[in-house]
Amino acid sequence: MCPARASGMPLSPRDLVLDLREAQSAGVSGALSPDLVAPEALWSCMQCNACVDVCPVGVEHVPIINALRRALVETGDVDPSLQSVFQMVQNTGNSFGHSARKRTRWIKELDIELPDARATPVDILWYLGDFASLDARNQLNSQALARLLHRAGVDVGVLYEGERTAGNDIRRAGEEGLFRSLVADNIATLGECDYSRILTSDPHTYNTLRNEYPRLGASWAPEQVVHHSVLLVDLLRAGRLTVTKPLGGRGTYHDPCTLGRLNGIFDQPRELIERLGVELVEMPRNRSNSFCCGAGGGRIWMADTAAPGSARPSDQRISEAGEIPGLEYFIVACPKDVVMYDDAIRTSGREDITLKEISQLTLDACDV
Repeated sequence: MCPARASGMPLSPRDLVLDLREAQSAGVSGALSPDLVAPEALWSCMQCNACVDVCPVGVEHVPIINALRRALVETGDVDPSLQSVFQMVQNTGNSFGHSARKRTRWIKELDIELPDARATPVDILWYLGDFASLDARNQLNSQALARLLHRAGVDVGVLYEGERTAGNDIRRAGEEGLFRSLVADNIATLGECDYSRILTSDPHTYNTLRNEYPRLGASWAPEQVVHHSVLLVDLLRAGRLTVTKPLGGRGTYHDPCTLGRLNGIFDQPRELIERLGVELVEMPRNRSNSFCCGAGGGRIWMADTAAPGSARPSDQRISEAGEIPGLEYFIVACPKDVVMYDDAIRTSGREDITLKEISQLTLDACDV
């Protein structure tokens, strides 16, 4: 089910297609008329691809919405908060508007070193992404992942101030020109590095580095890009990490739309969770039927609203998880999920549920 529609927002994927059919003879400018496709409907889309996945006739709604968003950006019809993000990315290389040096400030709090991949050959180049490196809640999870990689003896480095946002959500928000500029800069930066694989904990960064950059001139192959949940379970299988403190308790796993529905990574996070000693209990909507957190497609940068009488997607998801008897852990594998569900748990009064990013959960179970 469309999370925007479920939250009472002005988007119906079905009606969108019907409206565009009516406007075919009018061309793009006619199709963008508020009487046909209202801009607020286009900006409501969270790019979760649920509509594409279930459409019985194979209509690909999301690429259509992306094309229309690009047209809106070209005409300047953009949410002010989104326009502000575009400007910050243009000026600073990240969606927080922070100095590039701040991206890796959290590394100074560790008792381990992470080499600068621009100066030192490494096996794995860790592409951090904005939320994993600049959001305070997610910095703790990045520190957990760094400790795990160090304990496992992984040869890993980061780009420090050389990293710019990969641009997945910039593209989904319709700023194609800025996205292409980011791609060119990032390909040039990585082209000067010596590495075998690219690691990221952000499914959105994973998606664009794996599926889009190679088609836009990157030298790496798609299979060289790895999500951290896959790497962690590989390290456990190989005995390079050991579970010394099985966690116990019941947990449920939220499939990130971009990691699961778009990239087919369903089994490895679940295997990882079960190896940590957690009893995994599925929510009714799981795997390819997972329900969006509400952050995708640039929505995390816009007002997180729901119509009167409706709940935000993140609130609906926590309510769904709360129906599981004895649930202790709500487990995520995306830094944007951390942001959305941390807020939803607090505002819904469900502090009995513990939000755990999968790196932190792994660290808790391993003697690191």
